[in-house]
Amino acid sequence: MQTPQGMYSKARVAGHPIHPMLVAFPLAFYTATVVTLLVYIGTREAFWYRFAMVASLAGIATAVIAAIPGAIDLRSLPRNSRARKAGLQHAGFNLLATGLFAVTALVLYQTWTHRTMVNGEYIFDATVPLALAVVAWVTMVIAGSLGWTLVQTHHVGIVPALVRPDRPSREPELDAEPVEPARDAVRDLPEFPAVIDDLAAHRARRRSTASLRASP
Repeated sequence: MQTPQGMYSKARVAGHPIHPMLVAFPLAFYTATVVTLLVYIGTREAFWYRFAMVASLAGIATAVIAAIPGAIDLRSLPRNSRARKAGLQHAGFNLLATGLFAVTALVLYQTWTHRTMVNGEYIFDATVPLALAVVAWVTMVIAGSLGWTLVQTHHVGIVPALVRPDRPSREPELDAEPVEPARDAVRDLPEFPAVIDDLAAHRARRRSTASLRASP
């Protein structure tokens, strides 16, 4: 059985996994690509079309950077494990999403560089790049859900909980001595039979005193 420490990320900085920190950038840029294309369709402002092109290129660049520590973590997962299978699916959908966004960026770049002005403004057909970006974004969401499965279900990249909460650590402490305050507390309690005997004796003395006072 694989130990929790074996599932911990190999690519990390100051004890923190690098891949989860970097994936936020392509997620943001890819989402911005879809949103700005929709804004361009609504406003016909060339600025938003160019914004979508730059966002898609930035998303591809940051996705490639994030894939490097991700590949390192994927190789460290145990073979023939469910975590490894989920990791491969996560990587596959990410590659597909990046490829689709690369095609989207290429279409945006070509149309931007060959733009022509009509009646004092630039007009672009955003239908094809928007359709590609939407499919790529959905693929990215699937990849993200698989990545969350790696964390939530298989606990990849998570340090096991500390046995001793008195001091923090970046490394697992599975061999720490357990603290047993409950046993010490029970040990200090008086024995229940003795307590019961004391209560019975106290009640007997009260009854005898009351009977003496009641007698003439």
